[in-house]
Amino acid sequence: MSKAATHIKQKPDLMYPLLLMLLVPVIYFKVFSAGFISWDDKEVLLGNMDVHTFNMKAFFTKHYVGNYAPLTMIGFAIDWMLFRGDAFWQHSINLLFHAINVFLVFRLSRMLLGDSLKAFFVALVFCMHPTQVETVAWVAAKNNLVYSLFFIWSLILYVRYVKEGGWKFLATSFLMYVLSALSKPSAICLPLVLFAMDYLLGKPLTFKTLLQKVPFFIVSLIIGIVTIYSRTEDKFINDTHHYAIYERIGYAGYALFFYLFKFIAPLRLSVIYPYPQQTLMALIGGGIMLTGVLVWFGIFLRKKQYERAGALLFIVSNLILVLQFIPFGEVIAADRYMYLPLIGFALLVLSVLKLSASRLRIACAVLLVVYGVLTFSRVAVWKNSIALYSDIVDKYPDSFLALNSLGAEYMLHGDAGKALPYMNKAIAIAPQYYKGYYNRGLLFAQTGHYTEALADFTKAIDLKQYIKAYVGRGNVYYTMHDIPKAKADAEKALAIEPNNPKALFLMGRCYDDINELDKAMTSYNTCLQANPEDAMILLRRAILFGKKQDFRSCVSDLDACIRFQPDYAEAYYWRGVARANLHQNPCADLTQAYQKGFTGARGALEKYCH
Repeated sequence: MSKAATHIKQKPDLMYPLLLMLLVPVIYFKVFSAGFISWDDKEVLLGNMDVHTFNMKAFFTKHYVGNYAPLTMIGFAIDWMLFRGDAFWQHSINLLFHAINVFLVFRLSRMLLGDSLKAFFVALVFCMHPTQVETVAWVAAKNNLVYSLFFIWSLILYVRYVKEGGWKFLATSFLMYVLSALSKPSAICLPLVLFAMDYLLGKPLTFKTLLQKVPFFIVSLIIGIVTIYSRTEDKFINDTHHYAIYERIGYAGYALFFYLFKFIAPLRLSVIYPYPQQTLMALIGGGIMLTGVLVWFGIFLRKKQYERAGALLFIVSNLILVLQFIPFGEVIAADRYMYLPLIGFALLVLSVLKLSASRLRIACAVLLVVYGVLTFSRVAVWKNSIALYSDIVDKYPDSFLALNSLGAEYMLHGDAGKALPYMNKAIAIAPQYYKGYYNRGLLFAQTGHYTEALADFTKAIDLKQYIKAYVGRGNVYYTMHDIPKAKADAEKALAIEPNNPKALFLMGRCYDDINELDKAMTSYNTCLQANPEDAMILLRRAILFGKKQDFRSCVSDLDACIRFQPDYAEAYYWRGVARANLHQNPCADLTQAYQKGFTGARGALEKYCH
């Protein structure tokens, strides 16, 4: 082949993925002005001290939000080191990962299909389908992007092994798989997907192909055990639903149909899809769907239609962990679970429709416009938490999870008038949902309705022995100056979780108030080991140092407090007082305290600064 012919052949292989990669920041343009979301963003990034301190040991020994994902946590730590809490850059990193994944999907599809235009179709669906917004626009969902990168890379290397031979490709494919599994446990389905690759390449199951995958299955088993433990520990295994086997099978089929429907018609997308209200019809329909999938897979194999069998296996393998065979959470499906399965859906479309090149170009052009418009519109919902939860409530007015979350978000913004109706409705719909009572208890405590707050916290405790409710109730008792009851609730919380920072802080304040200063200091010190940047804890320990006449340590804590929270008026006041006791000039600090709204500084200003 001449150099010119080679250049012509390679040109689409470069231009097609480049075009899609350039479209990523265009269709996701609104994400650059988006903020963080109160679901998981704080736990994995904003409030995660392991991330802020780059605690490598913790990343490999702890789990976060139900996931053991050390590589992703290292990624978050690098992001924090470079960009801190800058939402613009955090979202930009997600877009970069998605663009790289688009390139890898094109490369994989090109190797499987041997046709640049068909590979462009698959990569286009993967790149621009509206269900991808949840993964790309949600900072905490970066684990989806990171594990997918190594996952697809592993598949590419495996395909090269099948086509070209050479154990180095199989070995590096295994290495990429290990990295993927350490990025998110969802990767444990990859050994099944390798069988899908075999079928897509026209290679039926043999003992040799099975033997090749044994190391992959061993890793899956190990990560699977760790995942069950971590999800159970973090309360993600759903213990509110005790489904019979037939119900789980029915719901699995229903979820599979749901994903197929959303692939075809990505409309009315939502972060929450509640379980269907027509339970019997859902179970019957789900059973039919699951049976149909199994029958069609058998037919494809019998007729040696391996491309179709491989595409179907690709879809099911990547969804099998989230089909609710083991129920977790309160939703039956989620858009982010379609991130990789979309590749299989696109491959299945190509194998079934057998479009000519001209018709495939038309289909790509139509999808570019339709997906572009729908995705661009969907991104706007991720502007902030209130916009996101409002969107869910608009589509599912009886979703108690969304109602509770929207109410809590308004509470965090200080709008009790808007928060209370949502919380009331959430509790009315789900009277056994303990977090609803807990959040409403916080709202009542915030607005000074202490009797109502105590009742709600107690209800949450009765339903779940919820540790946060013990701390919430204890704080209300503390505010009401009932130190014995506050201390008792702190002790109950610490009996459940000995190093809970909020319970320790409450205990420290109780000891502080009854003048057991050494015990108070121990509690504050333990708190700060977990939260060294918590300005409130630093302030309380600083005041305690002042009580113990250790004014230098007091000033040191207040310096750190102000560094982490520059507008903390009370911290300036106490630093001024401490400096006065050290015979230093306190006037600059006292002036700052008064100007920032701490009116108690006025007397000290008059005393020390005339």
